[in-house]
Amino acid sequence: MGAPKKAVDAVELEIIRASLDGIVQEMQNSLFRTGFSTIIRESQDASCAIMAPDGDVIAQHVVLPLHIGTFPACCAAVIRSYDDIEEGDAFLINHPYEGGSPHAPDMAVITPVFFNDELIGFCGSIAHKSDIGGPVPGSCSGQAKETFNEGLHLPAVRVQRRRERNIEVERIIAANSRTPELVLGDIRGQLGSSRLGEQRVIELIRKFGRDNAVACFARLLELAGQAFAVGRAV
Repeated sequence: MGAPKKAVDAVELEIIRASLDGIVQEMQNSLFRTGFSTIIRESQDASCAIMAPDGDVIAQHVVLPLHIGTFPACCAAVIRSYDDIEEGDAFLINHPYEGGSPHAPDMAVITPVFFNDELIGFCGSIAHKSDIGGPVPGSCSGQAKETFNEGLHLPAVRVQRRRERNIEVERIIAANSRTPELVLGDIRGQLGSSRLGEQRVIELIRKFGRDNAVACFARLLELAGQAFAVGRAV
């Protein structure tokens, strides 16, 4: 038999839940202010979330619900593709079949959150890109008959290792875009947003303790599952 679950204090649970929501909102504010393209800065076609170690979403601030449902699949693709995830890594994915992106112009940036060398979860964002290639500017052709008409498709690829840039991946992306400065600038804005989220989650865990925080994360997922089950039964 496994170890008994740690009891969760109801007040502490609500404080942590609200804190996680606040972290995600801070991530989004950072992204909207640092995005290079008007797609992010003005249209706000981007969403942020915090995930558990298996990719399940534990905190979100919904701008586009279409994005939120994508995060678990994107995280699963990263976990499936890499068995050497380390602190300071960052991953990029936009492949609709490999990672469940709504369409190729929606690129996800996923970064792991470590606390005392333990993987606690992931921070991430998904944002629409101005152009990633394909037959028409903007990569959204009304004549598209297959996903390849949307431009460059990336499975889960590591864009940072120990916070060092992977120049080769950036060069591939730039070579396939009509607006490389905007696309790379937006990706860097997403990276900054995720790094901010990592910092805030670690601060939260230090404040409440690792065991309390992890137990609350698990309880939030349980409550979300129960609410979903009730909704389906109504």
